[in-house]
This record gives sequence, structure tokens and C-alpha cells, in this order.
Amino acid sequence: MIQRLRELIGAVSFHRGLALGALVGSAIAGSTVWAKVRSGREASRTIRHDSRADASPPRSATTID
Repeated sequence: MIQRLRELIGAVSFHRGLALGALVGSAIAGSTVWAKVRSGREASRTIRHDSRADASPPRSATTID
């Protein structure tokens, strides 16, 4: 009886640790994916902003009279 109880407690502990590890792993993976999405959005905003700046005519420092 005590041996079965020890096996049951050990199995519960193992499954609890397994579930906790899966949750922590998925949180880390989700965080990494979210960071890549955000950096991709920032990069596309920068590229669009730069291309808009290139579309305007250049301003010269001197004027011709």
C-alpha cells in the first residue's frame, strides 16, 4: 500500500512538473514570437517613413535669386 502511494505521489509530482515546464516553455516561445512581430512592425514603419522622406524634393541650403 505504501509503495503504491509513493508511486502515485511521484507520478503526480512528475506530471505537475511536466505541465509547469510546458507552460513556461510556451510563455517563452510566445514572448519570442511577439518580440519578432513587434520588431517587424517597427522595421516596416521605419522603411515606410524613410521612403516617404525620399519622395519629397530635396531642400537646398542656398537659394538662387
